[in-house]
Amino acid sequence: MRQKGFTKLELLVSASFLTTMIALASPLFSRLNQVWNSTRWYQLASQELMNQMEEITQLSHPECREALNEMRISSAIRAAIPNGQLTGRMESSADGDRVILAFQLPASVRSEPIVLVGWLNGGATP
Repeated sequence: MRQKGFTKLELLVSASFLTTMIALASPLFSRLNQVWNSTRWYQLASQELMNQMEEITQLSHPECREALNEMRISSAIRAAIPNGQLTGRMESSADGDRVILAFQLPASVRSEPIVLVGWLNGGATP
């Protein structure tokens, strides 16, 4: 008479195999979570740069300098990205004045800053 079901040995082998697969996959899921978080931070920082640039490039030259000195990360981005730093400067060239904004993410995510360059209103047009 043939028995229906599994033997203890078959269950032990299956459990061992499943445990091994979970142990191998756990670091991959952890790394995937890190990649998702860093991608999200990059997107949020890029959006913050674009929002700041849109406001600053519409200002006059003196207003722009003042805005760059008083520039702050929005509260929502500050809450989402701890230790993020936003900096900006204005440069003059033969083509006009341009604004350079940089957002530095935490070093564990990205070592070099995300940089966005824009022309002041009245600057050169492509």
